[in-house]
Amino acid sequence: MENGDGSDASEQDWYISRTHGVYHIPGCAKGEPFALLIIKARGDALDLGDNRRFPFTITARQIAEDLLQDLHDHGIFICEGARPSSGELATATARREGFYQKLITEGDTMWARGHSFREISDLHRRAAMGLGVEREWAYVPMRMGDCPACGEKVKIGVAVCRHCSAILDEEKAAKHGLGAGAAATRLNANGAQSAEKKSRA
Repeated sequence: MENGDGSDASEQDWYISRTHGVYHIPGCAKGEPFALLIIKARGDALDLGDNRRFPFTITARQIAEDLLQDLHDHGIFICEGARPSSGELATATARREGFYQKLITEGDTMWARGHSFREISDLHRRAAMGLGVEREWAYVPMRMGDCPACGEKVKIGVAVCRHCSAILDEEKAAKHGLGAGAAATRLNANGAQSAEKKSRA
């Protein structure tokens, strides 16, 4: 059976629906140069009316070309072999970075017109984040949670509440010299130092 191998050199996931199925194009995991999608031939049928259907087969290559036709600029492409070559990856990465740079320039132009977040699309923000470019218009609100002690909003993952000083993560707080755990560590360290001085005396 013919296979079609698609490769994603970006970190973005894509879901594309067709009459013959829904396809998930995975983004590459952090630290990995690409993610691979293996596509196989599938069958479909045309409705001719009067309860008549005309079955046919769609090759893997045809499916891959159809799915990826609008995603080339995002670094997604059809491999010539079972896995993408270094040359294919370099070309895809360069194409994606060029496209992202174009989107960033476009975002800068729209932002200069009136500083309106409404004009900036998720695609523009994704381009800025993808290239690690800081832009005011690419701001993504930080997730916040409620402090279990005082109920005020705090950043997810902080060790200490900025409002009531409650310890939210004892292990992390101790590493930074905060909380009861840190105090106990300091006492143990001081006790060990005192014992060492006495033994020397």
